[in-house]
Amino acid sequence: MNAIPHSRTARFPFRHDPSSWYCLGLAADLPIGGLETRHFVGRAVILFRGEDGLPGLIDAYCPHLGAHMGKGGKVCGAAVRCPFHHFDFDAAGACVKTSYGQPPPRAAAARAWPVIERNGLLFAWHDADGAPPSFELPTLATEGFAGPYLHTWTLRTHPQEISENSVDVGHFGVVHKYTEVSENAPLRLEGPRLFVAYSFRRAVEALGLKLGTIRTDFTGEMHGIGYSHVSSLVQQVGIRSLHLVLPTPAAEGQTELRIVLWTAAEGKLIGPAAPLRLLPAALANRLIGVFAFFGYKNDVAQDIEIWENKVYVHPPALARGDGPIGRYRAWCQQFYARLSGATEAPRLEQRERSGAT
Repeated sequence: MNAIPHSRTARFPFRHDPSSWYCLGLAADLPIGGLETRHFVGRAVILFRGEDGLPGLIDAYCPHLGAHMGKGGKVCGAAVRCPFHHFDFDAAGACVKTSYGQPPPRAAAARAWPVIERNGLLFAWHDADGAPPSFELPTLATEGFAGPYLHTWTLRTHPQEISENSVDVGHFGVVHKYTEVSENAPLRLEGPRLFVAYSFRRAVEALGLKLGTIRTDFTGEMHGIGYSHVSSLVQQVGIRSLHLVLPTPAAEGQTELRIVLWTAAEGKLIGPAAPLRLLPAALANRLIGVFAFFGYKNDVAQDIEIWENKVYVHPPALARGDGPIGRYRAWCQQFYARLSGATEAPRLEQRERSGAT
């Protein structure tokens, strides 16, 4: 398949579409027969679910004579029917039927991306060379949790910049007002996967009342640049949560950022959460989810103005206390290196690898 042309912007000296799994939204929001027009990795695409129940993601423009299949097209069986000449294209992008009763032309093939359902979400695999997925996404244990709660922003930034925040320890206190931030385990890298573990304290407020501070312990995993999940435990209130951070390259220069949350009571609710024990367990869990997601959205929103207005500094003038930013950026290079016509993400200077990074 033809690679997407390499593009650069003044802000980011690397491709907008690194190889990764990228989230497309909740699986339940795409019913059988559903057809949506989207932008994905800088291209117009259509997302659909065939009558066989399987989702597909293919180029929006018909390879026959260029009609937009999201404008008047419809799902027929396991394929999408183009509104212009009624050619049918399946989830692999192959033309499987024409309206002429003749074999489809060999050249009539739309670009397609593998799509999976995982944890109630749809994910598409992107590789500029069309290579198959090189790693899998984990299945989360969400039984007994309330959720998923999901919110989406469209931002002027790059997925790599969003994911970098998880290792940027210095901004935890400045932007999010966390205190007593500590590393519970050193950064660990395993191929396309990255692991971190931190703890911090944060202020708790409810109905305008300051309820003191609570300690949160969390472990985080990245599986490629487009997928991060965090498991957190707040022992002082007895609440466990699962957070997803899912940046997806959309139109050129834009990233769709989806955040997802599940919550559950960990044993007996205590501390500020103790009054919820008076409610039925299911209702208490839903209320925990609603309040926790409000806080989660607020935390992420604090980063948006910075993401949309910053530039990628290379090499950065790192200081002790920044966190392992240099190692993260070196890890990211693997998601660009194989792409056709691409220049790898900038290699790190020796001083960026040294010291606290």
